[in-house]
Parts: sequence; C-alpha cells; structure tokens
Amino acid sequence: MSDAQTPVPAGIHRDRGAGLVVFGAVEILIGLAFAALVPLTLVAVTFSPMVEIQLVVSSLALYAALAAIFIALGIGSIRARCWAQALTLSLSWVWLITGFCTMVFSWWFLPGVWRDLGAGSGLDAGDARMVALGINLFLSMIYVLLPGAFVLFYRSPDVVATCRARSPIPCWTDRCPQRLLALAVAYALGGLSIIAMPAYGFVFPFFGFLLSGAAGAACWAGVLVLSGALAWGTARGEPWAWWTAIATGAVAGLSSALTFAVVDPVELFEIKGVLSEQGRLFETLWPASPWVHVAFHLVIWGSFIAYLAYVKPLFNPPLGRGRTRE
Repeated sequence: MSDAQTPVPAGIHRDRGAGLVVFGAVEILIGLAFAALVPLTLVAVTFSPMVEIQLVVSSLALYAALAAIFIALGIGSIRARCWAQALTLSLSWVWLITGFCTMVFSWWFLPGVWRDLGAGSGLDAGDARMVALGINLFLSMIYVLLPGAFVLFYRSPDVVATCRARSPIPCWTDRCPQRLLALAVAYALGGLSIIAMPAYGFVFPFFGFLLSGAAGAACWAGVLVLSGALAWGTARGEPWAWWTAIATGAVAGLSSALTFAVVDPVELFEIKGVLSEQGRLFETLWPASPWVHVAFHLVIWGSFIAYLAYVKPLFNPPLGRGRTRE
C-alpha cells in the first residue's frame, strides 16, 4: 500500500469517469443489500422464535450503518469526488486484508466442519466436500475478489487524476497519506463493529478473565471512545495517536492471548448466549492446544504493531501543519 499514486500530467490521463460510475453503482448495490437485510431480519424474527432479539437489534443498527457508508461512497464515486476515491480505497484495503485472513481460516476449517455435520446427518462425505467447496468459493468472491477489484481500480493514477480534474477543490483526504487513511478507516470500522457487542453479552477478554454485563459494557465503551480518538488522531497524523496505538496494541495482544489460552469454550458460549446448536459447532472449531490461541493473537496484534512501525515516519510532523498528502 503506497501513499500516493504516480502523478499523471494534467490533460493526458485516461478518463475513468465510466469506471467510477460502474464501481459507484456496485457500492450502492452493496449498500442496498445491507439495507434490505433490515426488513428481512425483522421478517425472520417474526417467523423464527429461535432468533435472539438482542442479536437482531444490534444487527439492524450495524446493517443500517454499513448501508449508509456504502451508499454515500457510491454516490461520491459516481460524482468523481476525491474523498470518495480515497475512502473507498482505504475501505477496500481493510476489507481485502480482513477478508483474506477470514478465507484462510475458512479454507482451513470449513471442510472439516461440513464433514462432521455430514456424518451426523447422514450426508455423503463427497457431497459434504462439495458443499464446503461451493461455500468457500462464494465467500472468496465476496471477501477477496470483490475488494481486490476495488483496490486495483481506485488506486489507479488515472482514477485519481480523473477525480482531481472533476472535483478540483481540495478536501481533507488530500492532506492524509493513504497508509494513514487506511489505518484511520480500520479504527473507525473497529469502533463501528462494537455495535454488535450487545448481542454477545458484552463479553470482554481481560488478562485471563471474561468480563460481561456492566463491566464488559464499560470496557467496550472505552474501546469505542479509543477507536474514535485513534481514527481522528491518525487521520491528522498526530504523534500521540501512534504512541497510544502502540501501547494499546501491546496490551490488547497480551490480554487476548492470555485470556483465550485459558478460557473454557463452554463458558465463553454460555456468557455470549450462543444457541446450543451454534455452541456445538463453534466447539468443533475451537483448537484444543492453548498455544494455537496464543500464536493466533500474537500474530494478529504483532502484525498490527509491525504496520504501526512501518508508518511511524508519517506521524511527524502532524498533518495540517504545512503538510500535504503527497
């Protein structure tokens, strides 16, 4: 991920207005799909007593927020706005990286899950493998190919030049390097995901313990405030945002690794209020060795800290003090 694309001399770039319309329309369709999940979820609640109401409420808020984000970015892309290009590229990078990690997990574990489910339901092993293959291929399109296409398009110098030619008035994203903007978007999305925490009893991993209820809610509220502050500070390139992220990343990595190394999955699922059928499914995915959990969280948080080290030069001096995106 680079901060700025290779400059294209004015007047000789290839106009990508049609592509901006197409990709913007796709973003709007994604937003409409999230919006459609709101009434569909309500219908599911009406006809399915197995659906938990607390999960539904938090899901509705999350779907509505994502719908608004994608529709706004899609409209901005169609209008060739620079902020829409920069934010879409940042969102796509976060989407691609998290999607790739998700698919590594899915390709590793999903075939075994379907094999176990098939054995219990009488499904042929070959059919179970085909079902797992089909699901993984579909998810790979959603989590890897689609965001990958967005990244390839919106990082193009011609796309950047087209947006700047059609909306020459500078905007705040012009002052923020792409690597910092992507990090700020990641913080913002992390804060947004906290909307779903009420559905899981506000379970919060805390150095070998699982906090829930009021204590867990207070911790997640703190994470929400911290995520917003880091998103704002990172977008401005404030040095305090870098130091705060380093400290909280180290603490969070240690706390997560320690907690999930010793926690009993049954206790976790009971606190989260997961349905018994779902609980049994998650237990099949739960690695038996605590070192797997330790390694997983250390890799995740270690990668985050490594990225912070990579972008540290961009935090000094802060943006907006005579400094521009390029």
